[in-house]
Amino acid sequence: MAKDYARAFYDSPAWRRTREAYLQSKHYICEDCGGAASVVHHITYIKPWNVNNPEITLNWDNLKAVCEKCHAQEHAQDLKKRGGEARRNGVAFDEEGNLIKQANVFLICGSPASGKTTYVAEHKGECDLVVDLDYICAALAGEAGNVHTDRKPVLSVALEVRELLYQIIAERRGKWERAFVVTTIADAREMKAVADELRAEVIVMKATLPECLQRIKDDPSRKNRTLYERLAKEWFEKYNKSLECGAIPPTSQC
Repeated sequence: MAKDYARAFYDSPAWRRTREAYLQSKHYICEDCGGAASVVHHITYIKPWNVNNPEITLNWDNLKAVCEKCHAQEHAQDLKKRGGEARRNGVAFDEEGNLIKQANVFLICGSPASGKTTYVAEHKGECDLVVDLDYICAALAGEAGNVHTDRKPVLSVALEVRELLYQIIAERRGKWERAFVVTTIADAREMKAVADELRAEVIVMKATLPECLQRIKDDPSRKNRTLYERLAKEWFEKYNKSLECGAIPPTSQC
């Protein structure tokens, strides 16, 4: 059964067309056992952070035609693998196969200029991880700081790097102590979905829109102030709308 964050995608015309075309291309033959294929399986699973990435969701290189039995086996093998990794790292699954949430990962949410970077700088330790798409983009482009780039080749690779880091964090691989995941996710429901996947505590910056706009105005490093002001206004509009639609606000605010 599709999770809430993926339901709209699986109901979309784009997926239905892709699914049917892919099955036809494989002549409805299971790529694992040679039986009758009725399912199109995503090799890299759909997660809250990649559900809007067509390179994951609609890319034929990430698809496989399988029968119901082989599809169930795919997920059973993955669950067993994750269970082994979890046991080695001292964590466990609940009765539904979901990793049990731990409080050593923090999902830091907020609009531009809301204080996310400052919060992380004040709380992180020497053995902690910081995952920030802006920093990843800057590193891949050979630039200093956390300047976000909209150059598509760099951004596309940065998204893949971030997804790998998310998987490492979700499975608690490595010897790090805590992880701070910085994001501009604005929808409270999406915050919860990502937090559930990462077993993270959500922390929303409590800065108000006027405060963020003033910070943007006073920050000389933000060259395109008009863009940042628009992004801040859009963040607050989306966040407030998600709460009006019944989303439960995160309990932690800083």
